[in-house]
Amino acid sequence: MPKVKVPSSVFNSLETVRSSGLVNMADLRGIKELVPDEVGQWLDRNKSLYMEGFFYGFEAEEDI
Repeated sequence: MPKVKVPSSVFNSLETVRSSGLVNMADLRGIKELVPDEVGQWLDRNKSLYMEGFFYGFEAEEDI
């Protein structure tokens, strides 16, 4: 299964949270406390896509 492509702002924020080790990456509420509002809103709109990426990995979309 290929990695899930997400906006670069989302990818960078998720990588920062993951590398901090402050929260379990399955804890969306905890993640949303640590990321900018626009990333939290993306998570709210894309929960199933996030969970797919949780299992298969994420990669940043190329900026257009």
